[in-house]
Amino acid sequence: MRVRPLRSEETEAALALNNAAVPAVNHHDAASFAALVAMADRSWVVATDDRLCALLVTFAPDAGYESANYRWLQERFDDFRYVDRIVVDPDYKRQGLGSRLYGAFEDHARAVGAARLLCEVNVDPPNPQSIAFHLAAGWQPIADRRHGPGKVVRYFQRPFDLDD
Repeated sequence: MRVRPLRSEETEAALALNNAAVPAVNHHDAASFAALVAMADRSWVVATDDRLCALLVTFAPDAGYESANYRWLQERFDDFRYVDRIVVDPDYKRQGLGSRLYGAFEDHARAVGAARLLCEVNVDPPNPQSIAFHLAAGWQPIADRRHGPGKVVRYFQRPFDLDD
């Protein structure tokens, strides 16, 4: 298994992987997910010969993406790449797939000269595994933000020296 771009014929499987991870990520229908992937800077997967095991969708600055979380970060940072979602199939958790996807993401961010990576993780509803993953990978919490009843996210950044 290796990190590679999502193929158009895999969009339906990627949508199923995404929706199986709700509430850690938001639900999409086929049209909204296709639009998300089309607008994304990068959509990467890790796959076996017949199954998507993990998905990462990222955005560049000024993408025109209407996500409230993306807009909040874009108002505060200008030199970044944003993780919109990372999802690992439960059968493949704890096998380093998230780290491999993030490694490819960091390589891409360095190649385009971005100074930092940004994301958010749910605090309410809780997502302690993702918070632990990001902290262990050197991400730093920068703010918590309430979106309404029962919805709070924690924003993280991973600044890096381009020579790391």
